[in-house]
Amino acid sequence: MATFLIDYFELPTASTASSREFFARAFGFAARDYGPGYTEIVGAGVLGGLNGIEGDRPAAPLIGIRTDDIDAAVLAVTGAGGTITRPVHAYPGGRRFMFREPGGAELLVYRPEE
Repeated sequence: MATFLIDYFELPTASTASSREFFARAFGFAARDYGPGYTEIVGAGVLGGLNGIEGDRPAAPLIGIRTDDIDAAVLAVTGAGGTITRPVHAYPGGRRFMFREPGGAELLVYRPEE
């Protein structure tokens, strides 16, 4: 049986450098870059990222649900009435997809690389 855990957030940003600097100065969070346009926020108590990748940047902050079985997650989401808004795709660190739950919120499910 697949496991699911809310443990991630992703913030859209027009400038990863500016956002990274803000979170470091305001809260003391460290950062780890994963290529141009994406920075992980380190030390915030929960996994997080700053997404400035043109064409991939979310429209609003996203909540992420980690799973150990991405295919089972797709079936669970669609079986419960959710709508896939972006199919399973690779990202730096694993695979993920985005979906909208029946109330309208968009979330993502991800499976990190092992």
